[in-house]
Amino acid sequence: MKKIFFAVVMIASQMTFAQAGNENVSFSTGNFFTRANRPSSKDYVIDGSPYTSSKDFAKVIIANYSKDVQPLRYNAYEDEMEFSQNNETFFANKEEGLKINFPDLKKTYVCLNYRIDDKSKLGYLVLLQDGTKTKLYKREKVELLKGEKSPNAYGKDANDYYAKEKDVYLIYSNNSYYKIPKNMKDFVSLPLDNKEKISDFVKSNKINLSKEADLIKLVEFINQN
Repeated sequence: MKKIFFAVVMIASQMTFAQAGNENVSFSTGNFFTRANRPSSKDYVIDGSPYTSSKDFAKVIIANYSKDVQPLRYNAYEDEMEFSQNNETFFANKEEGLKINFPDLKKTYVCLNYRIDDKSKLGYLVLLQDGTKTKLYKREKVELLKGEKSPNAYGKDANDYYAKEKDVYLIYSNNSYYKIPKNMKDFVSLPLDNKEKISDFVKSNKINLSKEADLIKLVEFINQN
């Protein structure tokens, strides 16, 4: 079994805090250290939420790690997993390939080094279909938008606010990631096997690429053929 990664036994004499936001913080658990970044503190009010599921920390299961992993939550704006310690919030280490299962949310996030829009990124994707040949992921993202200014001196400016972006679906095949296209013609042009069978399945099942349930059904079929 791997050493504990997230679960941290906090002992005052072994604890080192960074003095400012965005600095690294080290937590000692005997001979093992886990490092995390403290989220930057914002001194102004932001409406909305950076979390796509819940702002509450939830139980997680990570294969081959201690069963006593600290509760986590996914911050989609920062693309970070957060944990709480002594009423402060910290980012957990990112480890490529790590699967974090939230059983109560029925969601599994995977930390991956992937490419999207011609940019490489190390971040978390929701695993929707884990096949041997093809995998289906969903990228959740929240953006921070500027609030509107009051048109006159008597009104109040609107706060900046978090807004959830449209989910992006990625298919992993032949060691590459591809965004799910909008139409089936472009989908079939992806480097997939048994394209004729896929086309027949899409037509007979009236698959809609804009529906998550249909995408899961389609990738499940691809993995079975």
